[in-house]
Amino acid sequence: MPQPNEGSIKKMLGISTKSYLHSGEIKKYSETIARVSKTAKLLKKGTPLGIALSTTATALEIKEACSTGREEQCRKAKYVEAGKLTFGVAGGILGGQIGMGLCVAVMAPTTGPFALSCLLIAGGVGGAVFGHWGGEIGATAGEVLYEY
Repeated sequence: MPQPNEGSIKKMLGISTKSYLHSGEIKKYSETIARVSKTAKLLKKGTPLGIALSTTATALEIKEACSTGREEQCRKAKYVEAGKLTFGVAGGILGGQIGMGLCVAVMAPTTGPFALSCLLIAGGVGGAVFGHWGGEIGATAGEVLYEY
């Protein structure tokens, strides 16, 4: 196996060849990258699951409103809950993209676990915040449509 030269190690990881050969610092980098990668995979799987759970919750809210026998309450729930779901999911997607875009803009020249962590955290926070706001806006829009 060819030994990496000092310039390539410094460039990729910011450590010297001496540190690479003697301190085991590479192991720390690989462990961190493995943890961040595992988290990214879980979040990737979690997004469709979150949308499915939101859709199920919306369906249950509508079903509950319609099972009470009040036609007007059932009709209103359909508008409000559908608007809340639609705008919430759209807001979550938009917020995640904005959060990740800000990370890319700020950390453009850097790579590694910190940049990936920034993408995951900023994307998650942006998605959660915009998803919540989108849900509130969607509920209001649903009420407006219902009243119309």
